[in-house]
Amino acid sequence: MKYAVLLFTLILPAFAQIPPVQGEPQELFKMRIIDVEPGTGAAAAAGQRYKVHYTGWLHDGTKFDSSRDRAEPLTFIQGRRQVIAGWETGFAGMKVGGKRRLLIPYQLAYGDKGSGKVIPPKADLIFDVELLGVEDMPVTPAAQEILDGLSSLEKKFLSMAESLPADKFSWRPGEGVRSFGEVFRHIGNDNRMWLAVVSKTPEPEEVRKMDAEANAPQTRIYTREETLADLRESFDAVRKAIEPLRAGNLGADVKMFGMNTTRRGLFILFLNHASEHLGQLIAYERVNGIVPPWSK
Repeated sequence: MKYAVLLFTLILPAFAQIPPVQGEPQELFKMRIIDVEPGTGAAAAAGQRYKVHYTGWLHDGTKFDSSRDRAEPLTFIQGRRQVIAGWETGFAGMKVGGKRRLLIPYQLAYGDKGSGKVIPPKADLIFDVELLGVEDMPVTPAAQEILDGLSSLEKKFLSMAESLPADKFSWRPGEGVRSFGEVFRHIGNDNRMWLAVVSKTPEPEEVRKMDAEANAPQTRIYTREETLADLRESFDAVRKAIEPLRAGNLGADVKMFGMNTTRRGLFILFLNHASEHLGQLIAYERVNGIVPPWSK
């Protein structure tokens, strides 16, 4: 009894910070499960790769999919949003070898719109699932493929800047065209511009301002050391900002540069843009009889 009073005393201050509201709580939807057969193997844990067999039905008895019919178990990593929300939580507490029926409301399935011609709008789904195996997975950022591309580009830009003869930093193919050094500096400026869209979508006027700053002509020639420091700093800042992003952040709808896309789409556009400048620098080196360091 004393423990209960103490616990209540500790919790009460936290509730005191929440402003009161009037009204009765209403239940919108409920996920239900039926354990058909308990498993005896390893317990499923968050973030693991699950290997499962399943059969799915609509409430009218229509079977719309079955891994058993194809004799091909499905694998997915829990928490990565590779499956519907009902599946993300539906295997909690299961052990390998276990069988379970999942009764999933449409809000945790394919929502108001359904999916293609198979899943109607607002369709509650029934799945019979069997957990065949679980496997621990290393913690991987949701944007791993973007980070991999970023790392590859960074290594090439840095190795090119490090190996380029000092007298070539001011070389340009023609009047009004960026020199070697100006392209390197432009990459750093672009990185800082893209850094601004990692966590939010800037207003159009802000985008135009950032783009103008990234493309502003240089007022002086930067040394190799300054160029390398700028590239390292800018790439490192972008990497640190992208690493903690979750799938929901990456899938958020955004509108920039006159197009509708997702935040992940913007980052892919960023990688493509940086790759174009890498190609520009490769062409500069070839014209000057220089072999890119990673090609030797």
